[in-house]
Amino acid sequence: MTHGKKSLAASIVVVASLLTWLSQAEPTGAHPFALRQLWNWLPAASPSALAIVPDTPRTVLPDTSIYRSSRRPKIAPQDRIGSPLSPQRRRSPLLLDLPSNVNVEVTPDDSLQNYDIRESIGSDIDFRDPTRVSFEEYSRYQQQRVVRDYFRTRSAGLDGESVTGSRRLIPRIYLGPIADRIFGGSYVDIKPQGAVTLRAGARFNRNRNPLLTLRQQRVGDFEYDQNLNLNVTGQIGEKLRLTFNYDTKAAFDFENNMKLDYTGYETDIIRKVELGNVSLPLNNSLVQGGQNLFGIKTQLQFGKLGITAVASTLRGTADEVRVQNGAQSRLFELKASQYERDRHFFLSHFFRERYDAALRNLPTVQSGIEIRRLEVYVTNDNRTTDNLRNVVTLMDLAEPTRVYRRQFQNPSPRVVATNNANTEFNTLADGGAQARGELTVDNFLVGQNLVKTVDFERVRARKLDPREYTFNAQLGYLSLNTALLPEQVLGVSYEYLYNGEVYKVGELVEDYANVRQDEVIFLKMLKATNPGVGLADPAANPSNPNLASGNLPTWDLMMKNIYPLNASQLNRDNFQLQVVYKDDQTGVDLISLKEGERIANRPLIEVLNLDNVNPNNDRNPDGNFDFFPGITIDPEQGKIIFPVVEPFGSYLQTQFTATETALVDKYVYSELYTQTQSDAQQVQVKDKFFLKGRFQATATDEIALPGIRVAPGSVRVRSGSTLLEEGRDYQVFYDQAKVKILNPSYLNSANELRVEFEKDAVVQIQPRRLVGARFDYRLNQDINFGATVLHLRENQAPGINRVSIGDEPGNNTIYGLDVNIRRDSRVLTKYLDMLPLIATKEPSSVAFSGEFARLVPGRSQLGRGENGVSYIDDFETARTPYSLGA
Repeated sequence: MTHGKKSLAASIVVVASLLTWLSQAEPTGAHPFALRQLWNWLPAASPSALAIVPDTPRTVLPDTSIYRSSRRPKIAPQDRIGSPLSPQRRRSPLLLDLPSNVNVEVTPDDSLQNYDIRESIGSDIDFRDPTRVSFEEYSRYQQQRVVRDYFRTRSAGLDGESVTGSRRLIPRIYLGPIADRIFGGSYVDIKPQGAVTLRAGARFNRNRNPLLTLRQQRVGDFEYDQNLNLNVTGQIGEKLRLTFNYDTKAAFDFENNMKLDYTGYETDIIRKVELGNVSLPLNNSLVQGGQNLFGIKTQLQFGKLGITAVASTLRGTADEVRVQNGAQSRLFELKASQYERDRHFFLSHFFRERYDAALRNLPTVQSGIEIRRLEVYVTNDNRTTDNLRNVVTLMDLAEPTRVYRRQFQNPSPRVVATNNANTEFNTLADGGAQARGELTVDNFLVGQNLVKTVDFERVRARKLDPREYTFNAQLGYLSLNTALLPEQVLGVSYEYLYNGEVYKVGELVEDYANVRQDEVIFLKMLKATNPGVGLADPAANPSNPNLASGNLPTWDLMMKNIYPLNASQLNRDNFQLQVVYKDDQTGVDLISLKEGERIANRPLIEVLNLDNVNPNNDRNPDGNFDFFPGITIDPEQGKIIFPVVEPFGSYLQTQFTATETALVDKYVYSELYTQTQSDAQQVQVKDKFFLKGRFQATATDEIALPGIRVAPGSVRVRSGSTLLEEGRDYQVFYDQAKVKILNPSYLNSANELRVEFEKDAVVQIQPRRLVGARFDYRLNQDINFGATVLHLRENQAPGINRVSIGDEPGNNTIYGLDVNIRRDSRVLTKYLDMLPLIATKEPSSVAFSGEFARLVPGRSQLGRGENGVSYIDDFETARTPYSLGA
């Protein structure tokens, strides 16, 4: 007992000491959590302790036994009040409809004045208490539901309206009863579709270059872009209809269509009026109409006489494709100045200088080169986000001899194209991070006396997929699938094998694998934003004689000896090619020059190294084109490739002797390779060489139609003089510009298939206007008389005061008559049955058709009051070294 008292006393002392310590300071965040809880608990648990602890403030915890509502938003859904037919509905979207197993049963009571509504699950369990409505309430509910369901069905069935009942953008407009007599209806219905995109922004750049002034260091401008793609269909009643299609991104004007169509009833005199894109098909084979017209067309009916009149401008041109034995055959004629530009490039001057020597003994290619790897980068302009890098293309990179800047000239240059051919690549490698930094590389290169857009280009470029280009591994040139734009930059890096050694140009993927995305990689420049004509400074490297022409080395990397035929899958059989010279003195096409000691009376095709062997590949020219795939021709893409770099320039000049300087000035077309293509075409006195011939594509039942957008309804196919029937003998795919022959007998016959069609004119220099009328008098259902009169007028091209021979505007009128008679004859069938071994029950008919047409040529009034005058040569663009004296 004594021990227990001592223990209790000791406990009291400990508690008293603890309370004394706690009373010396308020329980703040510095006290442990347990002590603070003890401070709050002791006064309430032990009232006697209040006498020991002084009066100090304390924190009282809230009583958690009392429920307090939350401040968060809450949903208090309410159930339906009344019967299912009550006007009050559940408004919360979170409340779903009744499940399918809830059945609603409506039954009349014995008095037939009220209806009992029961909602049950199955047949025994009531979902809600039964309710009762009056007959008037139930009848009103049924009527409202029928009207609502009717309008929902009508709204969902309208054109341009969705099933969900979306509202119209433009409501229907009521015009009154007067419009019903004119347009066959009283409502205006306009249905627009499309999208309008507006983009506005601003871009400001700041370049802290001390070489620039403060005003030039800050450059900014506002950017605004808009795009409109609109398709409007409007209708007034049943007769008038408007179709409008406009897109601001359309490449050509003819892609935007507009047509106003008024169609009358069969009893009206005005059968049809069309305004906009119209067509004029004619049954007369001697007088051809037009399918791609823009103007006004009307059709009138006066009893048995039908009249069709049109006044429009022609937007299309007629063309023809010939097919022999299932293979497409087509004539072509190309000028020497019509080479394919901005698509084919030498990878280096090393390959360009070896090109003629490698092909001197065709068909053997003696180059000793094999390109193993190639990476191609082009300025990104199609918003692609894959395979993008910051690149710097360099003009002098890996050039052993054609070095533009003399500070990079190697005292002992290597004869091959490699990064160590000159010192430019090593200079960049020694520059370190400053030479690769996106913000510092320009200053570093400018510090090396390099000029932007001349010596280097820094762009954000896209790595091309191997399917977007091809390259010749032996001759060292690149061919792109699409031509480059003037502002695009082309850079490459590659690895090749030459005489058993491997060489590298530029940086390949393993070289820049550790380079950050914000740093640049170095490539060989093949094309810059400028063409490089007339920009060379001879003082940059006086020891380089190639700069005397004033052109940069990149200009010579673009190949100018490849000519397109705009065809594919060419056949070796029936391929013909001749190089002709149009002599102004004789006025005939010469296949050989009549002057020159070594080339007189030799075919030009042999002189230009296109004819070296016979069909057996013996070294004996036979006067025919040497069809060597990949060397002289690309049959897949339809390209003619000269086996010399400058066929009508320096190579033709070597065919003359040293004393024939007058013939060199007369025939050699050096401007074609030293000037831009457009400037060289202005030198008409030299542009006298032509590539003429015929090619034949692969035999197939599908015939490709060249051109842009074949006009619907313009295709006609003839086998000899027989006009084939569309749908039975052939089928036309206008979206793909193809004609499929359904009857194989026409492909295997000896007759030539001629496909006549009309295509859109991309560039129309001389505006053409067509005015005409067609008269059809149907005597009865078997006899029809027709007459056609058309007047075509070609105006003089704007800006041209003097017209050359062959380009005179026309002013012609053509008229024709035709008659068609077709009558069934039972007598003919009866007479045929009288013949032995013949018994027929099919009806016989007699058909007769006759046509007559006449062309009345006229002359158009030319500018400056000159009527019917054309010029052989105006001598305004001709350049001659001779001077005329007294």
